Amino acid sequence: MAVTDDRKYTKAFVYNLLEGVKGKTLGEVDKSHQFARTQNSGKITGIAGDVIEQSVFGYKRDSKQECDIEIDGVLTELKTTGVRIPKSDLKNVKDKSGAAYNVYLGAKEGISITGVTFEPDIQRDFMTSHFWEKSEHLLIVFYEYKSYEVVSASEYAQFPIVDYCYNRFSDEERDKLQNDWEIVRNYLQVIYAKYPTQEERNENLRGFTHVLRPDLLLIELVPGFKKKSTGTYQKPRYRLKQTFVDYIVRGHFDKSRAATEVKLRESFSSFSQLDALCHSIAAKYSGKTFLQLKRFFCIDTEMSTKDFGAKCVLKMFDAKCNRLNQITDFTKVGIIAKTITITPTGGRTEDMKLKHIDFEEWADKDIDFEESELYAYFCEHCFLCPVFCERDPKDPSKTTFEGFKRFAFDESFIENEVKRTWDDSRNLIHRNELKWEYVYDNQGNKRRNKSGSYMGAPNFPKSSEYVVFFRGGSNVSTDATRTEVVNGIKMLPQFFWLKGSYIADKLQTLSYL
Repeated sequence: MAVTDDRKYTKAFVYNLLEGVKGKTLGEVDKSHQFARTQNSGKITGIAGDVIEQSVFGYKRDSKQECDIEIDGVLTELKTTGVRIPKSDLKNVKDKSGAAYNVYLGAKEGISITGVTFEPDIQRDFMTSHFWEKSEHLLIVFYEYKSYEVVSASEYAQFPIVDYCYNRFSDEERDKLQNDWEIVRNYLQVIYAKYPTQEERNENLRGFTHVLRPDLLLIELVPGFKKKSTGTYQKPRYRLKQTFVDYIVRGHFDKSRAATEVKLRESFSSFSQLDALCHSIAAKYSGKTFLQLKRFFCIDTEMSTKDFGAKCVLKMFDAKCNRLNQITDFTKVGIIAKTITITPTGGRTEDMKLKHIDFEEWADKDIDFEESELYAYFCEHCFLCPVFCERDPKDPSKTTFEGFKRFAFDESFIENEVKRTWDDSRNLIHRNELKWEYVYDNQGNKRRNKSGSYMGAPNFPKSSEYVVFFRGGSNVSTDATRTEVVNGIKMLPQFFWLKGSYIADKLQTLSYL
């Protein structure tokens, strides 16, 4: 693989080039007039990358499956990606600027690397694959997506270029990427060996991206492989998960992060290795009661507290942190660790709080479900569930540790339950049918909560009718805490929740790791 002379640079040149545009908006550096195209189209995918490639570096965009540029003789892939302050951190950046502000920036989305190779030949070796050639050396340019709503392509002109970094993956990360890539390669090889014609192969590859998704740590395959109305097939690309890109972004802006990272003493490069680790832990502690675990691990927390089980699991993993989801090995690959308490018959599990809802996508009538952050969230994440069994509701000391179960959301669940909630909630907003529903007593009077505010909630999907539903998130509901405003209606910040009965039913279908 080689690049043309106009794409060869020295590191000193690149440094001066990018240092010269830091702090400027994409519109201010747009010498090639990319934003002129927005006069005819409000939606242009990748316009920020077009500006960096064609206006800053000065070369034409192409779709070749090879690296973009060469820096001091090293083939390098140039990527442009959006970062922003999560809403939950807005209070922390008030009156801050520069490095003190940037330390709170996180990834807005994943980074697409290259298309999955199908023909003429499935690649055999990871180290010479298109994927590794294009991801081994990354030059990533960050711009700040300064909006919490979906904006038109023209509005990207106001977004500032924040910084850039040269990214090289650690040996541990490379091993994870290689394992992911080989899972895809091995699956494709079996299909191509078994079915002699392209038509048969395509039919048997439908939905394969969802089949492989629960086994992939750092990459995802998007879009899904499916037949389009034209008769051709939509083919996927390798994309670094948003959770992994967020890890890269935060590591770049927070140079002290390494000192506070919480890593497992025994890491893993595949889900099969994680499953084996969980199996070995379960073999040691399964059947132990809360009382036995409290004494063995010298845990000070009372057994009646809600997070006692989680503290036991942290000790099992020998993790030096307060919460399971502070473990870096989990967060960077999209693992959500949630302790589950069941009855001896496998029933009764609490509803599970998932993701804070940013309503930016709900305002965009044109966005497809498969392009949404909600879709990406359910595709990227899986649940690792340490399971406890409540033997006596009146005596928590008798609750026993049963083991671990792990699950991801399958295609059917995402396309039916998640999409149903997505469609119905967006329709309420777009059709102006969203309303506030008060709670009334038996006499027909509005009820008040302990704070004195009237009880009620917006008519978003609720747990009585939906598996994935909305619920406000706050310790108290008052006018002051109802900080979310949708269609002029004030409400608590809204979260997606997963119905407890679904979790209980799902876990009963799974074996312990």
